[in-house]
Amino acid sequence: MDKLASDFKNKIELIDKFLLILVILIPFSLAISIFAADLFSSISGIILIYIFLKKNISFFKLIKKEIILMIIFYSIILISLFLSKYLKVSFLPSFFYFRYFLVSLSIFYLLNKYDFISKIFFYSILFSILIVIFDGIFQYIFGFNSLGYKIANTNSVDDTAIHWITGFFDEEKKLGSYLVRFFPLVLSLIYLGNKKNYVHLDKLLFMLIGVIVFLTSERTALFLYIVILISYIIISKHKFLLLFSSILAFIILFSISPNLKNKIIDFTLRQVSSDYVVNEDANHSADDAYNERKIRFYSTEHENLAYTSLVIFRQNFLFGAGVKSFYHECNRLKKLGTEDLSLNNNMRGNKLVCSTHPHSTYLQILSDIGIFGFIIILYFLYYISLTYFKILFKGNQIDNNLRSYYFINLGILVNLFPLIPSGNFFNNWICLTISCSFGIWLFLKNKIVMEK
Repeated sequence: MDKLASDFKNKIELIDKFLLILVILIPFSLAISIFAADLFSSISGIILIYIFLKKNISFFKLIKKEIILMIIFYSIILISLFLSKYLKVSFLPSFFYFRYFLVSLSIFYLLNKYDFISKIFFYSILFSILIVIFDGIFQYIFGFNSLGYKIANTNSVDDTAIHWITGFFDEEKKLGSYLVRFFPLVLSLIYLGNKKNYVHLDKLLFMLIGVIVFLTSERTALFLYIVILISYIIISKHKFLLLFSSILAFIILFSISPNLKNKIIDFTLRQVSSDYVVNEDANHSADDAYNERKIRFYSTEHENLAYTSLVIFRQNFLFGAGVKSFYHECNRLKKLGTEDLSLNNNMRGNKLVCSTHPHSTYLQILSDIGIFGFIIILYFLYYISLTYFKILFKGNQIDNNLRSYYFINLGILVNLFPLIPSGNFFNNWICLTISCSFGIWLFLKNKIVMEK
C-alpha cells in the first residue's frame, strides 16, 4: 500500500490524478448518492475531453473499432430523439448519453497509461463492496443501517410479511443488484494483478455476497449471483468441492428462512404458473370463456409489459419512440385501443400496461430506439458471449490474464443478461455500472490482443 501511495504521488500527472480520483469514487457513489456519481462522471468526462484535445492522446487508436461502435450507437439514440414525439422527455437522457462512454474511456485511458492503476481500481471497488456488505449485515442485525435506514417491509406473501435489507439504498431494492454487478469486476482485477496475498479473497466474497443477496430477497440478483457462482466453479480446480459446498449452503439458508423460500421460490413459481385467459372462439359458450390456460413468462404483469413494448416497437420500428418514452407512448396507444380493439386483445389475453419501462433490457431497446439500436446491442452481446465461451473451452490453458478477461466478460453479461427482468436500461445508475465494467473490458480486450 505504501508503494502504491508513492506511485500515486510521484508517477501520475496532476490532471490524471484528478481524473483518477473522480473515477474511483463512482462505484461507492452509486451506493450512497446517484447525484454524486452523476457529478463525478460528468466532471471526469470534461477532464478526458480536455486531455484528448490538449495532448492528442494516441491511446484511443488502440480501440478505434469500439469507439466507432459507440459513435454509431450514440448516433442512433440522437436520431431516435429527433424523430420522437416526446422530445422534452427524451432530450436529457438521449443527448447526454455520451458521458457514459467517456467514463469507460477514462478508465481505459488510466489503466493503459499507468500499469499500477489496476491495483487502485481493485482496492477502490473492493472497499466499496465491503462497506456495502457490512452496512447490509449491520442493518440485518440491528434493524437499521449506518445512515439510519430501516429494514424495508414489503407486501405479504400468503399473509406472511417479507422484510428486505436495502442498506444504503433505503426504499430501493438495489443492494443485491449492486453487489452482483460489481462482483465480477473485483474477480477480474484479482486475477489481473495476480494478487497472491488475496488467494482466498474470492471465496470469502462469494460467501459474504451470497448471504447478503439471499437476505435482500431480490430474485433477479440471486439468479445472477448463481450465474457468477457457476461460472466460477466451472473454471475452478476444485469444482466438486465448491459445487457441494454451494448446494449445502443454499439448503441451509432456505431451511433457516422459510419466509424467504416462500418469496424467492414458491411465489416465483406461482407467478409463472398456468393462468386462465379469455377464449375468443365464438363457438364457445360464455361458461367456457375462461377455459384456456397459459404459462406466463415471469408474471402476468411482466408479460403485459413485454406485449406493450412490442406494440410500441411495431409502431416505431426503425428508431423507436424515444429514450424513456415508454409510459407516454403506452398511454397514447391505449387511447387508440378504444378504436382498434386488436391492441388490447390477443390469443394470450395480454393487455397494454403502462409503466416507466418494460422491465426488460432488450424489449426496452426495441421500443425506445428501435431495430438499429437493438442490432448494436445484440451484436455486442453475441461478441461478449462468444469470447466468454472461447475462454471457457480452453480448460487448463487459462492463465491469470485470461481469467481476468473471462470475469470482466462475465461482468458485461451480468449487466446485459437476456430473458430476465431488468431495470431501466437508460437509467443513469445502470448506465454507470455498465460503464465501469465496459472501461475495464476495453483495457483487458486490448491487453489480451496485444499479448497474442
